[in-house]
Amino acid sequence: MVLGGRYGAQGRRRQLYVCNMPKPGSTASFHRFSAPLTVPYPRAEPAGGQTNEDRAKEAEELRTARKYQFTAYDIASGLVLVSRGISYAQAGHDVRERAARRWGPAVAGDAARRHGTLVSDWVEVYAEALWRAQAPCQEAWPDTVLVGVLPLLAPGPGGRGGAPALAFSVFVALTHRPRGRPAIFAIRLSTGTGAAHWASFLEELDRERTGAPTRVVGDGSPALATAVRQVWPAEGGADTARPVLWYDEHLLREEARRICRRHGLDRREGRLWQTLQRGWRGRADWDAFASEARRHAVPDLDRWLALAGPVMERQLAARDRGRPVSRRPVRAALAELERRLGARRAAFGNRARTERLLRLMALDVSGVARVHAWADLICVWLERSGGRPASSQRRIADRGGRSSLRSRADVGGSPDHRAP
Repeated sequence: MVLGGRYGAQGRRRQLYVCNMPKPGSTASFHRFSAPLTVPYPRAEPAGGQTNEDRAKEAEELRTARKYQFTAYDIASGLVLVSRGISYAQAGHDVRERAARRWGPAVAGDAARRHGTLVSDWVEVYAEALWRAQAPCQEAWPDTVLVGVLPLLAPGPGGRGGAPALAFSVFVALTHRPRGRPAIFAIRLSTGTGAAHWASFLEELDRERTGAPTRVVGDGSPALATAVRQVWPAEGGADTARPVLWYDEHLLREEARRICRRHGLDRREGRLWQTLQRGWRGRADWDAFASEARRHAVPDLDRWLALAGPVMERQLAARDRGRPVSRRPVRAALAELERRLGARRAAFGNRARTERLLRLMALDVSGVARVHAWADLICVWLERSGGRPASSQRRIADRGGRSSLRSRADVGGSPDHRAP
């Protein structure tokens, strides 16, 4: 593929390319193409004295936001970059560089700029529209909800040498789409991980949705159990039934393994270790493991079994092959979010903008972030509003040097910085 000249009106020239492969359905040995146009140039002579060039310019502006120097494709490209963990500054540089190759530096701005204002402003304006268009379960609760929390630590006031303190926590809720792929349908920021923070997260989700989930799959923490009882206090009636709390069986198995390793009971040929690996497959395997664990009479293992036994009895009786209950997607999503936030966690200060960035990341983790798809959604959203975004940029900026993300006013009571 090589450059094949330019076309278009002065000041809005576009690059043509030549590909040495035949176009599908053509007998020619090569074909020319350009980056996808947002709208075609009008063919008929327009009425009202407008030229074709005026009409094309006006139509193209509707495919971005008016007064923006970048197309919807540029905006979508920048948003996809930051959704995958690229910094605002690097994403802005890449977008300007790409636009400068198409329109020229005079139109696209200085491609050497490295500040992140350009793309962070797009996150503020467009992230909510993309989230509403692609996130599942925005109107009603799904049947099974997988939940988790990611506490993010940052250096304390003393700098790198100080003890790490909680910067903020990220709460997520996932469900399985009809075809089986898990997707994040809710993501929120908080200042802690205790029962009050769990309750605030679940209450906000419940206000936005009808019905109630049948099952909430968590890590078995007392904080989550308290929050579920607070948000869904009634236990009678089809419309007010409390969701069943489901303990992540992977965590149960990992705790049993840690106890066995601590006491030297992790020999691969040992019967206890063998039955432990198979114990979660079904009732017979669990009974075999529990019997073997009691035979060893290890106090730590007996205490663990006294807590895990009733949980497994209940969950084995309620297992349904049609309902995935593994929290593996939650663990994978939280690990990916932690990787993408990385060392930048201490730099985030604006709560609303950080939440919108996290929603873009959640869409990408769920597998729906695509540049062309997002460009189309942005175009549709802008056309509905006459080419103008519903809100102006930097409306959610923090004032007076105060960080809205570090504020402790999101829940009542003192925050609990410990992960459950």
